[in-house]
Amino acid sequence: MESFAIGRQLSGHGLALSGGGYRASLFHLGVTRRLHELGILQQITRLSSVSGGSILAGFLAHRMLERNSARLAFDDWEAEVSAPFRQLTRKDIRTGLLMRHIAWNWVWPAPRARGLERAFRKRIGARRLVELPRKAADSIEFIFLATNIEKGTPWRFTAEKVGTYSTPESMTIAEAVAASACFPPIFGPIKVKKDGRTIGHLTDGGVYDNTGMEPVWNSNKVVLVSDAGTPFDFKVPKWFGSRIMRYVDIGRNQVGALRRRAIIQRLHRHYQTVRDDSGPSPCELSEDDQCFMHNRRVTDKPTGAFWRLASLKKNFCEDCSEEFATELERLEADWYGYSEEIQQSLIGEIRTDMDSFTRAETKILENHGYYMADMAIRRHARHLGEVSTPFRVPHRDVLDEAAVRQALQVSHSRLHFWGRWFD
Repeated sequence: MESFAIGRQLSGHGLALSGGGYRASLFHLGVTRRLHELGILQQITRLSSVSGGSILAGFLAHRMLERNSARLAFDDWEAEVSAPFRQLTRKDIRTGLLMRHIAWNWVWPAPRARGLERAFRKRIGARRLVELPRKAADSIEFIFLATNIEKGTPWRFTAEKVGTYSTPESMTIAEAVAASACFPPIFGPIKVKKDGRTIGHLTDGGVYDNTGMEPVWNSNKVVLVSDAGTPFDFKVPKWFGSRIMRYVDIGRNQVGALRRRAIIQRLHRHYQTVRDDSGPSPCELSEDDQCFMHNRRVTDKPTGAFWRLASLKKNFCEDCSEEFATELERLEADWYGYSEEIQQSLIGEIRTDMDSFTRAETKILENHGYYMADMAIRRHARHLGEVSTPFRVPHRDVLDEAAVRQALQVSHSRLHFWGRWFD
């Protein structure tokens, strides 16, 4: 795990989007929607992504290039981004490739890997990596992360470099997305070539780090991490195969927990909680001693927020100020998040896959990401955006909990894909 540099000059706003198939893509869609409303997404100077996060990042990159822009700023988010992206996730790109190549993929994976790249090029676009903005203070740098299976290290795709090589002129964003999202053993490994020579054998970026936070946590002054990874299941498996995988899951969970703990400590140790109600009000503080909901920024170190698909409202409310609690009461007068039971037993169990997602699944996940980003920013990073911007849940037609239970009753299964084709 990359260590934190001491004395490094930090700058810019970094956003990391984790992996997790279409589930992660749609969760991050809601996240970026709210960040855009708050004016934060437009300030992002580095977007790091893995797997499902890379699918959304590649889509955003194409939309941005179509606007001839160097920033993620849109006039109509629903029409330009959300609606077409939800439609993208309604298309199953897993099953057809799996069935066409099932006989030989295990010994000859290249055809299915190429098929994945073609599928992303068709659905996202065919723009090239070199068309993306280069690293600069007035633009956004895209970093698509894969895993180098030869060296066991992360592999970065950017406008300037792929791995340690200069980016080939012909390489598409779709190729980078495919390498980042080719989850084993279904897809990949993907061979990356330059000038006819193989320069890397790559698999899903989540194999090394599913959060995608490394490129931002050690370089950016503002660090935002959106983690849509699968919550750890506290159950002892009964089936033999599941018990074997349980040992792998425990190791992966421990590594993930270390990363999460590191980034949270790095962000929050630079804040002190002001508990003296007799002290100065926020408007009486200088710019260098800002106070937001009695959380005073006392140092010029990195700031930001971390949230997960499985984050619970009660945890954000621990040791919060009276003002924050009052603000939540006001928000909860309408709708402010699905219940803890819905979140844990249904949303957290939605499959991490790239088959067809139903209309209800796409809307529920976007709602959840929208809410979770808003909660995290209000609690830990409200100084970054305009939190007074009204909270407008994107899809009010999927708020009823009975309807949500019905819509998600088989969302955990990878075997009901045929029914989702006709939704």
